[in-house]
Amino acid sequence: MIHQQNLQAGQSWPACVDAEAAARFLGWPPYFMPFLARAGHLKPLGKPAPNARKWYAMVELERLSRDPAWLDKAIRIVDRSVREANGKQRGKAPEGSRAPLERTNQRAELN
Repeated sequence: MIHQQNLQAGQSWPACVDAEAAARFLGWPPYFMPFLARAGHLKPLGKPAPNARKWYAMVELERLSRDPAWLDKAIRIVDRSVREANGKQRGKAPEGSRAPLERTNQRAELN
């Protein structure tokens, strides 16, 4: 891809990049980007439709890439979202989603 060639040649990145290039710039797999955009943690340029290609400003990505608090929260968002999606596929509720009353009843039955 052009972005990889620019990076390898030591040239600068373009002003706007797609989600795949943004993920590569941040050092993450491409599947992270939809989770972050859906959570509102990473805002694409313009107001794209849900199924449209997303573009991101490099100046913003560069700023965010130097913010440890933002990076930490991004990783936690993706981790939680992936866990929830995997739980739904397996037919299980995500951890911590049970009501406290149910847990109390289960404990009472065990005693």
